Amino acid sequence: MQGTDTAAEPGMRDRKKARTRESIRTAALDLFEEQGYDRTTVDQICRRADVAHRTFFRYYPAKEALLFGWDFGQIVLDAFAAAPAELPLWAALEHALTETGGRMEEPVEHTERRRRLRRELVDVHSVRNYALVVVDAFNERTTAIAAERLGADPATDLRPTAFGALFGGIVRRHILAAGADGRPLADWVAAYRDVLATTG
Repeated sequence: MQGTDTAAEPGMRDRKKARTRESIRTAALDLFEEQGYDRTTVDQICRRADVAHRTFFRYYPAKEALLFGWDFGQIVLDAFAAAPAELPLWAALEHALTETGGRMEEPVEHTERRRRLRRELVDVHSVRNYALVVVDAFNERTTAIAAERLGADPATDLRPTAFGALFGGIVRRHILAAGADGRPLADWVAAYRDVLATTG
């Protein structure tokens, strides 16, 4: 019986973390819509979610992070890493986009709401700057996965870094231009691939 309780404990902890994360996110998005993003403070979010400051920052490094989620882009990168080993990088990326539907975040409650707010607020200086931080982290993760797929060392082989920078640039464009035309990420990837094919 003790072994069963111990085995169940990590699942319970994960569910509790998910509930806390969702509580903070719900409180923040409600406040953003009720009184505006700029007028909403972390203090107000904490009071609405009934969490301590340290708890907020355990889940979100900044107010801006609430617009991107805690693992932005990870679903695509996981699928990219898991793509068949024989596929070259571009084919593996397109495979990942097909497998995930081009989603940059797991579908959870408020996902579409968060995307809408992100599009509306992308010209807010702090939000735009945070988007660039997100893209930089995404570049690094993409480079690491590309290096692993190629069996290459980024210190001596430029291919993983070049691929990470290119895909990161596509994601940056996708985020910052999303309010303009709303094209899906897969369309941006296809457009860049076609440009590379015609200029190569």
